[in-house]
Amino acid sequence: MNRSSASFQRVCKLLNYIHSNMEQAFSLDELAQQSCWSRWQLQRVFQSETGISVAHYVREIKLSAAAESLLTGSERIIDIAIGLGFSSEMSFSRAFKQHFGVSPRVYRKQGKRYGLRTPLLTSFSSLDAHQPEHHLSPQLIEVRVETYSDFHCYGVIGDIRGILSSQPNFSQQVPELWQRLYHIVPDVKQYPLTGVIDVTCASSNGNNLRYLAGVTESIQISAVDIEQLTIPAQTYAVIKHRGPVSALAQTLEWFIFHWLPQSDYRGVDGFELERYPQGYDCEKQDAEMEYWLPILPV
Repeated sequence: MNRSSASFQRVCKLLNYIHSNMEQAFSLDELAQQSCWSRWQLQRVFQSETGISVAHYVREIKLSAAAESLLTGSERIIDIAIGLGFSSEMSFSRAFKQHFGVSPRVYRKQGKRYGLRTPLLTSFSSLDAHQPEHHLSPQLIEVRVETYSDFHCYGVIGDIRGILSSQPNFSQQVPELWQRLYHIVPDVKQYPLTGVIDVTCASSNGNNLRYLAGVTESIQISAVDIEQLTIPAQTYAVIKHRGPVSALAQTLEWFIFHWLPQSDYRGVDGFELERYPQGYDCEKQDAEMEYWLPILPV
């Protein structure tokens, strides 16, 4: 999704139009008119630039806004539906259940945020002051909101200094912890991996963070050097990072300095998660992992 082209700029303008006019029904014809493309061209270009179809994106962003309204307000469901451009409460409820797996009423009763897509945003502003020239190409970054139940992680634990420290050392210490885990449990790479950053007792200067390199409770490990960490239930902002893991710090800087101040959430000192899929190669340009940061509504 990295682009510095005219098509990228045009898609960004279309996204701004969508985000600013959520009360409209949005036909594909109307969105094509707002762009410079035909309906067919718009669908191809939008998919290429964002990784998702324009119709799917509009539906998810509207349903996510509806879910947030259900949890934070007392509006009637019919009013939420009409306010987001749905033709009826029935059509809204059908689309809502298809996306979230439950009806709007059940979602409101559960009181938990999950499956929420936040608007796609570009990463221009946070990288220009901190990064070399080759990091300045714009990209659209997806952030979603999920609530996750408590679980256990098993692995090796060490102290690191994070990105907010005056003398960060995470880029050296974290790989060493993973190498320790690989040495103790050689076959662990065949499973999805989880890194846990314990920020609950961190000092204000970003020092003294505990980091666990490990796996979840579904894999039983009996080695004496393996420690257990219990992660409480939390609500997270989930950021998908694409590219070498060495550039993850830039993605996190964008989140902290750009996305979070513009969102309806605030960060909290909890347990941050790095979630790596099975077979993850940290040096590949097309590698994908997720970073989960604890948040609460403002």
